Formats: sequence, C-alpha cells, structure tokens
Amino acid sequence: MEENEILAWIAQSVKACPSVPIGVGDDMAAVRLEPRTGTGTNLALLKMDQALDQVHFDLRQHTPCAAGRKAVNRCLSDCAAMACIPAAILIAVALPRTADMTMMRELFKGCQAAAAAFNCPIVGGDTAIWDQRLAITVAAMGLSDQPVRRSGARAGDALCVTGKLGGSILGRHMDFTPRINLAHRLAGALNIHAMMDISDGLAMDLPRLMAASKTGASIDGSWVPIHEDAQLLARRDHQSALYHALCDGEDYELLFAVDFDDARQLVLFDRDVPISIIGRVTAAHDELVLVDDHGQIQSWPKGGWEYKGDGRQ
Repeated sequence: MEENEILAWIAQSVKACPSVPIGVGDDMAAVRLEPRTGTGTNLALLKMDQALDQVHFDLRQHTPCAAGRKAVNRCLSDCAAMACIPAAILIAVALPRTADMTMMRELFKGCQAAAAAFNCPIVGGDTAIWDQRLAITVAAMGLSDQPVRRSGARAGDALCVTGKLGGSILGRHMDFTPRINLAHRLAGALNIHAMMDISDGLAMDLPRLMAASKTGASIDGSWVPIHEDAQLLARRDHQSALYHALCDGEDYELLFAVDFDDARQLVLFDRDVPISIIGRVTAAHDELVLVDDHGQIQSWPKGGWEYKGDGRQ
C-alpha cells in the first residue's frame, strides 16, 4: 500500500455529516459548533498527525526534545495551511520499553516549547509503552471564521510559495517554524483563493492543490526559490538543485493561489520570509507543466516524500 492510496480510500469511505462542512481531504477538518450566544458561526478545525522514530526523526541522532518539537510543529503547520489560530493540542505517545523519565521529560519539553510559541495549550493525551520504537501522535484544534481551503484556486491566479525549498534533510526538517503568523497576516490582507503547506514536496503537493481546485498549473522553474541546502545536495549527488527543491519534501512552507494583482504586492510583505511567485493556475484540469530555463515545457516531475513502510522513501 502507498499513502495516497490509503488516503483516497478513506476519503471515499467517510460519510458526509451536516456538522462537518470540511471533512477528509484538506489539511484540517472543520466541525461546526453550536453558537452559545445565539449568533454567529463557530468552526473548530481539527487535525491529527503521527511522527515515528526512524521515519520522521531518528533518536540515534536526534534528541527526544527535537522529536517532540517536530511532532507538534508538523501539526501546527497544518493550522498555518488553513490560516487558523491553534487553540489546543492533544498528544499521545507510544514509548519504547527502554524509555525512562528523562526521555519522557525531554520529549514533553520539546512538545511544550513548540505549542507555547503560539500560545497553544497542551490539554491532554495518552501514553503507552510497547516493544517498538517511539511513536508520537499529535491532535490540534484550531479556530477560524473563514478557513482557507485547497479548493478555491482559479484559472489565471498566481501560485506563490513562502521561503526557500529543498534540502531540508540537512537539518531544517527537524527545526522549522510553522508559518501560522504569516498565514494569518496574508489571509487578513489578501483574498487567498487556495492554500496548503508543503510537507511532502512541491512535486507531490501542487498536484493535490490543483486536484482539489479542479485546475491545472504552469510552473516556471527559474522562479522556484531554491534553498542553499538544495544546492549543497545537488553538488553531492549530481541531481539538479531544482529537482531537490521540487522533490525533497518536509519544507513546511506555504503554497497558495491568489489574484495576480495581489501577488505583485507580496515582494516585501515580510522581510524575514521571502514570498515568491512560481507560476500560474490554468484551466486545464489536472494538467501540470514545468517550464525549464530554455522556455521548454517539461512534464511535471514525479517525486516527493512518501514513506513506503519498508524504510524506503
């Protein structure tokens, strides 16, 4: 089995519910809460993520604190993807039988630091001990009146990304800042039509955004912001730096679609986090193309982070 196959089966199997306006398929679900004041609408956005030893982190080289921080930040990155404010975190851990209280304290220290950075309380969870490696499950609840979904991109929109992409395996995949504050500011300043976070790599995540929006995309390779780590890996393995930027995954940046006139205002939107236009949304459903440095149209690359369950990626 592959992850996309599992997710597709779950999406087809889950029944629609009137109180769940956003179900399986976006970065978070939304549950409509009955307003206690008798006016307005409250949406609780829900997400659950797993982080596994020797898959998402490796305790042979990473500390339990770093593992806990990443586990929570992965979930918070999905809050950023929908421009919601994180309100609560639940954490369940399956500890290896060899774990001790020192490990548990360090693990919780990392979880707590990640959540506290966004004033998000850890409100509960569960612990278990087993004969396998450490597994951390994090559930987040976020609040938003108008969550940004994946399904609103329109033909002619600019496609934009925050930050620089590629080479996260050199260390950034363990120590990143979820773009919650930036996403909230963007959503407040612009009419963002569609957005998601880049967790599995642009090569895999862009098709998901386009499929949800029933549109296509044309990406200019020379516009993709490439991280210095991707360039370093390219010198080591002779893959192109652009390939790493598209296919490495675990960037945890934002990918969003917005009107081109609005996109032009983003050049200096945040001095600390660059925002780049990388292409355009097209009307061709599910048709994605990459324009190379010579202006030639290439097929969209196959790649991205996908765990196969046997140690392969």
